[in-house]
Amino acid sequence: MRLALAHARAETLQFARYPAYSLPTLAFPAILMLIVGSPLSRGEPERLLAGFAATALLTVTFFQFGVGIATARTTPWETYLRTLPAGAATRLAGRVLSALVFAAATVAVVVVVGTTVYGAGMAPWRFAALVFALLLGSAPFALLGIAFGYWLPPRAALPIANLIFLPLAIAGALWARPGDIPHGADLASQVLPTRSWIEVLDSIATGDSPLPLHHAAALIGWALAFGALAWWGYRRDEGERFR
Repeated sequence: MRLALAHARAETLQFARYPAYSLPTLAFPAILMLIVGSPLSRGEPERLLAGFAATALLTVTFFQFGVGIATARTTPWETYLRTLPAGAATRLAGRVLSALVFAAATVAVVVVVGTTVYGAGMAPWRFAALVFALLLGSAPFALLGIAFGYWLPPRAALPIANLIFLPLAIAGALWARPGDIPHGADLASQVLPTRSWIEVLDSIATGDSPLPLHHAAALIGWALAFGALAWWGYRRDEGERFR
């Protein structure tokens, strides 16, 4: 655990000293919320808050995990880390803890905007349940980001992460009411992990519907699939560069 905490501290300081990463990461979801959030906020500010909190976590998992790992894994520092007596699980735990720091800060900015600008509010127990669902629901996307990091070359990681991030957010209804989506697109989006995530978050944030257990089960399935892909990518990278 001490090694994981030390690795997390080093990762966090590295990103914090890089304003080109840290400032856009913190500001992007809240700015996007201010730009496109007004139509969604009418009568449903809690759903707006849940959708953009999920966007904040999606940003961190894709770009800190995906792009960060893809960029770092070919550096001499990463090569050196693999010679130390710390296994992959320890380094991964450090990355997760570091990402949680940025995720908490980014979600906090979204919560401030959602409550002060759009008037979102919920009971403390409901807010705690929403935070819990945000953390658990982000697991498939964190694993997908890790898979990006180990499968994609550094120069391809950022454009491909952007190409996948936007369709997942838009088609998954993170930024729209499901009722506003055309019927065909609504049916197609049901198979996306982001749609399952927002359905779970929406039921908790608004209390308008029971927890959709089939969407919760779908998130577990996505987590297992992306976890297998991430582990396969890690072993493949290790076999190619450290034989």
